[in-house]
Amino acid sequence: MDKLFVVVTGSSSGLGLEVSKILSELGSYSVIGLDIIKSVIQSDHFHFIESDLSNRTNVNKLVEEIGKLTHNSLYGIVNVAGISVGKSIVGMNDDDWDKMIEVNLTAPALLISKLQDSMMDGGRIVNVSSPVSVTGSNKPGYSASKAGMHGLTMSVAKNLGPRNILVNTVFPGPMITGMTQKWSQEKRDSIATESFLGRLTTPEEVACGIKFLLDPSTTGITGSVLDFTAGSMFTH
Repeated sequence: MDKLFVVVTGSSSGLGLEVSKILSELGSYSVIGLDIIKSVIQSDHFHFIESDLSNRTNVNKLVEEIGKLTHNSLYGIVNVAGISVGKSIVGMNDDDWDKMIEVNLTAPALLISKLQDSMMDGGRIVNVSSPVSVTGSNKPGYSASKAGMHGLTMSVAKNLGPRNILVNTVFPGPMITGMTQKWSQEKRDSIATESFLGRLTTPEEVACGIKFLLDPSTTGITGSVLDFTAGSMFTH
């Protein structure tokens, strides 16, 4: 069986790194990792492209390069890349809002829109959102961009359903990644107590959930949310 080409954004750290590693190690996928920082993955099943998703011109160039690498036969897209910057609505900076919307929502939408023509029927798209898309967070730009991510999922699932392309959202719970590395131990412990399992989510277990959604044997699931919040979704 030919390897299935999957694009993973934010592939150099946190959840994106775990997804890229687990797919590369399977051997049945050929992963194309996109990130602004260089990847540590060394594998014949992984190809890295340095990319700045906040720049729309770069996104257009990425689409051309991905088309060449996949021979216009792409199986999957996993949109993980995201940023959280700025302050609350009080004193919110215009540039911070624009950057979060551009990276967290516009870039995934453009990638899907421009790559769907080269996707094989029966492919898979997974968009990583956040429980704060429902509960809200201190940074409105982050919450709004992640809420838009699920709206994007639902629309694309409807648009591409006739081609049997399955499109789903994942809600990771609070976990330690590059974005949350600076959390104090006290803050980590406090957040952990709010979940049903009494702990934080791990990037590894969320990556396994994304692997499940990508698997060709997983069928009949589209326009859905896979909740990996360890129950914390319901304790906000």
